[in-house]
Amino acid sequence: MLTLDTRGNRPLYHQIMETLRREIADGALPAGTRLPSSRQLARDLRVSRVTVVTAYAELEAEGVIESRAGSGAFVLPPWQPPQLARQDGEAAGDDLPVWQRRLSNEIDPTREAMLAHVLRGPLTADAIAFAWGAGDPRLIPLAEFRRALSDALDRDGAAALGPEGGSGYLPLRYWLAGYLRQNGIDVTSDDVLITAGTQQTIMLVAETLLRPGDAVVVESPTWPGALEAFAAVGARVSGIPLDKEGMQLDPLVAALEQERPRLIYTVPTFQNPTGTVMSARRRRALCELAERFGVPILEDDHVREVRFGQPIPPPLAAFDRHGDVIHAGGFTKSLIPTLRIGYVVARGPLREALIARKRATDLFGSALMQRALTAFLESGAVARHWRRVSRVYGRRHTTMLRALERHLPPGSRWSGVSGGLVLWVRVPEGISVAALHEAALAAGVGFACGAAFFAEPADQPYLRLNFAAVDEAEIERGVATLGRVMQDQFAHRGLDPPLFSRGAIR
Repeated sequence: MLTLDTRGNRPLYHQIMETLRREIADGALPAGTRLPSSRQLARDLRVSRVTVVTAYAELEAEGVIESRAGSGAFVLPPWQPPQLARQDGEAAGDDLPVWQRRLSNEIDPTREAMLAHVLRGPLTADAIAFAWGAGDPRLIPLAEFRRALSDALDRDGAAALGPEGGSGYLPLRYWLAGYLRQNGIDVTSDDVLITAGTQQTIMLVAETLLRPGDAVVVESPTWPGALEAFAAVGARVSGIPLDKEGMQLDPLVAALEQERPRLIYTVPTFQNPTGTVMSARRRRALCELAERFGVPILEDDHVREVRFGQPIPPPLAAFDRHGDVIHAGGFTKSLIPTLRIGYVVARGPLREALIARKRATDLFGSALMQRALTAFLESGAVARHWRRVSRVYGRRHTTMLRALERHLPPGSRWSGVSGGLVLWVRVPEGISVAALHEAALAAGVGFACGAAFFAEPADQPYLRLNFAAVDEAEIERGVATLGRVMQDQFAHRGLDPPLFSRGAIR
């Protein structure tokens, strides 16, 4: 018999529902049981009939009971999700519709797994985050950015909480145009389009310029996010090897002649993942080839501001005299990852096409974040931040180089960098990077597997290590763990480490 607390604060119909749910769950009211009519139950409980009708209606909406016209309310069996029919011998997933199974063939599992691991961030408790692709969030000037947020709200009020459509917030574009002119690019605020980060820029350009079957020339290795964007539009990727000056010219010319690509994608400054800086001579030659073959270049200038070594050349766009370079940058790597604000320099019909595609993708950007970033930039705080992280990352870079020399087995190869966030390491023969990754994760160290940075992944003998996001003690401990796991691989396979020395990649 139901009892109600008429002096409590809980609504009576809630009490009826909870009691019936409990009795159904306990088996006191099994499936198929006919419940008292609303009139009868209201009389028994001395409540209004509306109270009981409301409780029954809520339970029916939850799928607990069912009302049958002329018969009353009945308890339903517990709901079970439908099971798709499966033929004998079929594995899980084989019973999916054809259009679902077709999608699995378009996803690169190696690249997807790596990107998922990279995007976990650097502050996870279970691993030293050599896999992370940006800087150390602990160095973000929180007080100054909080002040910039407050300034944006105080100055613009409700306007800061609405959409920021079109090409983006004009004062932000004005600041960026001035900054880009300081780097040698001939640009006005009208040429700058604000995006949701460099990754979105790459996708927008790919969707605008490429069609299924078109060829794209990239460095090999290169940023996996770009490879994903080009794959998403059905483009064919042609990889060009790198040397110490950047993308090699002879293979590039051969690809331009044979493939007739519709786009060249390059990361000329602190290339991801190798850290290579394209020489000024190579940049000039690349722009000349773009004009000669009539092919645009997408320049990904993602982390120019973090540098601690020798001077670097101006952006590739500064060498462009014919409008062939599409210059893209952002603040994910060098400032605050979650801002998700980038920019692209685009003129003419390309600019309007990118604006239209961006609108189709996300309708508009965040007015608040664009205004807050503008206040932060105009205050001079960003210049101080860039100087600070360049010093800190420079020290961490040195620490990692020394740790690699101490702990990695002979046959390992790497090169120091003059800026950016990552090092590219070649492991000795006999080491499986895929197996190394699993063992290192189990030992509390993450890194980015080299296979994901190639157009046709295999168990490549490379790994990418982020030295910027972890402190010196973590670097020492993490590299020591990697070295120990590598030695364990040699021992497990009954191999001796190679006899040749460690050092720079040749």
